[in-house]
Amino acid sequence: MINIPLLMLIGGALAGVYFGFKRKDPNIELPSCFFDRLAIPLYTFLNTYYSNSGFMVDATEEKSILCNVPFKKLYGVKIIGYSTIHDYFPAPEMETLIEQYKKSENGYFYYILHKQGLQQCQYIFSFNESIVKNFANYFQEELLSGEEIANTILSFWCQNNFFQRNKKLEGNLKIDFDCIDKEPNFVSFKKMAREAIFKGLSELDVLQGFREVDVPKTNIQSVFKMNFSGVIWFFYDLYQKRIENQISLLINSAKLSGNKEYFIALKDFYSHNKTNLAIVNNLVFLKEYSEDIVGQLGLALKTSYIKKDIFRKDIIRKLPFKYRDIEFDYLVEPSYLHNFIASVHKRSAKSPDIFGKDKNGAFVNYSFSEENDNPHSCIVAKPGSGKSVSKQKIMSQMIDFDFMSGEARNLGKGQGQVRIRSYDVGFSDEKFINLLKSNPKNNVAHIASDLFSFKYNLVGIDMENDLEQIEADIQFAIDLTSVILESQHSQALSINEVAAFKKIIHDVYSNANYQKYDIRNLVESHPKIVQELLNLGYSKTTYLQEIQEKKYRFLKRPLLKDMAKAAKILSDNQQITEDDRKSYASLAQKLSDIHKLQLFSTWDNIDISDADVISMDLNNFKENSLFTPIYLSIFQKTYLKDREFALLCKRQSKTAPKLFYAIEEARNFFLVPYLQKMFETIALEARKYNVHLCFVVQKLEHIPSAILTNLDTRIFLLRPEKREEVIKEISKSAISANEKLFEAISCTESHELCIAYSEGVFHLKLPITDEELELFNTNPNQSQIYYNKEKESLNVVK
Repeated sequence: MINIPLLMLIGGALAGVYFGFKRKDPNIELPSCFFDRLAIPLYTFLNTYYSNSGFMVDATEEKSILCNVPFKKLYGVKIIGYSTIHDYFPAPEMETLIEQYKKSENGYFYYILHKQGLQQCQYIFSFNESIVKNFANYFQEELLSGEEIANTILSFWCQNNFFQRNKKLEGNLKIDFDCIDKEPNFVSFKKMAREAIFKGLSELDVLQGFREVDVPKTNIQSVFKMNFSGVIWFFYDLYQKRIENQISLLINSAKLSGNKEYFIALKDFYSHNKTNLAIVNNLVFLKEYSEDIVGQLGLALKTSYIKKDIFRKDIIRKLPFKYRDIEFDYLVEPSYLHNFIASVHKRSAKSPDIFGKDKNGAFVNYSFSEENDNPHSCIVAKPGSGKSVSKQKIMSQMIDFDFMSGEARNLGKGQGQVRIRSYDVGFSDEKFINLLKSNPKNNVAHIASDLFSFKYNLVGIDMENDLEQIEADIQFAIDLTSVILESQHSQALSINEVAAFKKIIHDVYSNANYQKYDIRNLVESHPKIVQELLNLGYSKTTYLQEIQEKKYRFLKRPLLKDMAKAAKILSDNQQITEDDRKSYASLAQKLSDIHKLQLFSTWDNIDISDADVISMDLNNFKENSLFTPIYLSIFQKTYLKDREFALLCKRQSKTAPKLFYAIEEARNFFLVPYLQKMFETIALEARKYNVHLCFVVQKLEHIPSAILTNLDTRIFLLRPEKREEVIKEISKSAISANEKLFEAISCTESHELCIAYSEGVFHLKLPITDEELELFNTNPNQSQIYYNKEKESLNVVK
């Protein structure tokens, strides 16, 4: 067996000596010299071996690779956009490209489509950097790095395996350029390419395009929807001399039939710049496919195909970068390239929140905050469309929920982690929250959906906060008091009563002028906490102020009746004015009335200040007259605590965790003027605190315009028969819709998310297993047939 590396070493040495002699004495006679008989043939042999070998990468540079082809430097860019709707490279741009590079010897490029399972990508490659930059500028992409180009080319033999990890798609076949003790890049590439080529020779079929098909535009989206694995190569040559040579070949061939006049006229037109032309050569590598794919590809790609066996091994080994069968080159007019190259995939997020499959069956991910000006969203769906399932799956992906163990691996307060606040109607989250609670690693607070369990201290102010936060908490307590009174058809606090209430809260806290409570006061309202305290060694007569554990500090605060008592005392104070006494008296009465409701008169039944998941069941509250203040008390207190922590992170130069607020049946809240105004304010400011509001509604019109315009992500779930109805709703709404959104809505299928965001619109189908569906589904009569048919493993690797 020939030892090629050894021959290369010997040949290189001999050639070096030979040309050294030549340089020293150009007149030296070497016809019979040893070097002339051995070195030159060996040197020539090695050059021939190198040029006839398979495609090789000699080195990687910042924005290119060096390879064994005449022009050496290969550049590339990924064709990708912000939508899954066709975005064609414009005809005027293509015309300019053809005109601009017809004088360049390296004025040719490759358009490559790669489809292998969830991996679907398109690329432009060329040995002309400027051509690649033209496409990069239009699609707003950076040129691929040399490392990316090398690893991309390795996938073109269809031997890579792709899997989802950390909400991104990765491949097993990859050169590790970051390894400290790595071997030279070209050696690594050669090893991996050799194995891929060996398998490819037995697994790949090759189709050859041989003529154009008269179709107005390509349908790249339909190509990726077809059932095959493979790589499609288009070679476009714009160089004038090669085009003229191609015309000359056609003239010579036509001489035999006597019909050369047409081609002579064509050459004359082209030579005098009366028309532009391009040379096209098209090859398809297919690994897994059915016979009907050939015809479908032809219609979708404006090309007729035949199966190719001649030179098949050379094509696979060398790739079209290095070898093509020029017998199958054909000329086209610029119009052939109009509406040809198109982006149909959404670019990946760097720090995604959710992932799934797009309309084409490709892997897709999305980030609410990274890809928008603000992270807020809405889910618009008619009953039975799957909004509860989708909402829960979105939350489970954001916290990296493990269905088997119940552990949420990305739940918490750390950088990049997520915290959930779910305000539920209809118990849709019940099983999901219970599974989360079952794992002790998850910090979950569940506010039960019954009036008996609900306890909220209306005046429970955390005086350990800074002054700004304390004042905000006091103001909220006063506002909530008015909301409670109005819900019971009473008069809200007057301006004098507000001033009196604020003074009382400050005085009671600063002077600790309130009743001393002991553990016995908790027996009826908080039996679980009593048992916890007894287990810690406290007795029932222990005063609450003596409890040392920080988690129970909310028990050390005064109650509403303490404030009412202080107001009553001041109303009898003869040293203040009559008007002030009346204000304190009326305030005392109103606080006493609220105290009688029993929901706001004792300590919170749970300390929600540090819970990573807060779930609140609202179903049993929604018909109650106290629904608004109950909801407001929990939401606002939670939001203020989250805001406090976000500000703390900012002061410490840390990134606050993402806070996902999921609000079911949001229309109920928007009907209450106070709540609508509150959400308008929060939608404007919450981005600063990394809060992601998510409103779930049945119709787009259920969201007030002032709020809707601040929701950059709009998720539509619909049944196919409702498409026209949804399009009309969008047309009448406050959002600025465009043709791409209407096109996307018109082809949205059941249980498929149509996501319109700041940059575009795309479809996403969430991967839901049967077990997850059973956990998330709220409709016991809903068929699971659809989900079972559509379920596909994403090969998740944790």
